Amino acid sequence: VFLRRTLKKQLEILSEATRVLEETISNEKIVKAFTREDYEIQRYDTLARQQFGMVRRRAWIMGGANALSILLGLGGVAIFLWFVGNAVVNGSLTIGNLAMTVIYIFILAQPFTSASNQYSQFQMALGAAERIFVLLDQTVEIKDVPGARPLPEVQGHLRFEQVDFSYDGQRQVLHGVSFEARAGEVVALVGPSGAGKTTIANLIPRFFDIQLGRITLDGFDISQVQIKSLREQIGIVLQEPVLFSATIRENIAYGKLGATPEEINAVARAANADEFIEKLPQRYETLVGERGVKLSVGQRQRIAIARALLRNPRILILDEATSSLDNESERLVQDALERLMQSRTTIVIAHRLSTIQNADTILVLEQGRVIEQGTHEELLALQERYYRLYTSIQNEVEAM
Repeated sequence: VFLRRTLKKQLEILSEATRVLEETISNEKIVKAFTREDYEIQRYDTLARQQFGMVRRRAWIMGGANALSILLGLGGVAIFLWFVGNAVVNGSLTIGNLAMTVIYIFILAQPFTSASNQYSQFQMALGAAERIFVLLDQTVEIKDVPGARPLPEVQGHLRFEQVDFSYDGQRQVLHGVSFEARAGEVVALVGPSGAGKTTIANLIPRFFDIQLGRITLDGFDISQVQIKSLREQIGIVLQEPVLFSATIRENIAYGKLGATPEEINAVARAANADEFIEKLPQRYETLVGERGVKLSVGQRQRIAIARALLRNPRILILDEATSSLDNESERLVQDALERLMQSRTTIVIAHRLSTIQNADTILVLEQGRVIEQGTHEELLALQERYYRLYTSIQNEVEAM
């Protein structure tokens, strides 16, 4: 019974450790954006060490049982050989007795094999645990340059200066991209799929390093500052909101570890999430399921917005959702986004007409180049690429 309980506990810990590892890898972008690498490594390390302890404990139990079995077996063999020896001396040992002796020896040898297997499994567990820790401790490709300094608290003045970028060092994705977003301004990125919108968004928190040009925040070259201090001032809301298999409270608190219940409740209200949360049986302690499957798309988006609000970033990167929502959910999400964007420099991959129209600057991208740049009215007056793109989106909306 004790061994069965130990094995059950071991499997539970293994399942939890596997889930944490899978979530960390699949949600890598959010983990990095919220500078939670050390937190996730520590979380997994704790579970892995618990798992290791359970494996060792089980091995000791099995080893002890096998050792006892071996001792009993050897005692039996000794007694049996004594009888066999006497039988040989007396001339009473038959072929049948000899055959039985061989069979007993094979039976008694089984505990030795079992003990050997347990030892091998134990060594495999040791090797697997060691390999996991090596993988988790590996340095990331993008790292601080020697002498990098912490980025002081910024106002949010962002500049791209003739930025070239390639993912593989061969095929160029961005070509001489330049634009400026003053503190508190909204810059909308528009253009067809593959134009470079997401790439620009990924370069701001230094998920990748550029090949040529410069990106600055309040005049600080972001390649020369500590990555953690840079990302701590950036908030990200993805097109498909990423939630962890945890409670609503824990998902919101991911934006600021150690946040008080009052802080969490306040940002939930600001994100229009408090109303639906309070209707749930467990309220903020409700488990959202893997990737938040127990919540609707609109509810997941509002949780992600609350998480970003809790971080209180100076720079906001927003990839607007294209998922269709009912009118009420759409209104609640849009209202929450407007609160989130208020007084923050926002780079938005825009899909909604209202967002595009109200942006301070619109960048029209095509094949990694900024082909048009200006306000909504300025670009419409040109009657070029933006005019056609905007008209196309407007026609799609009217046809719905």
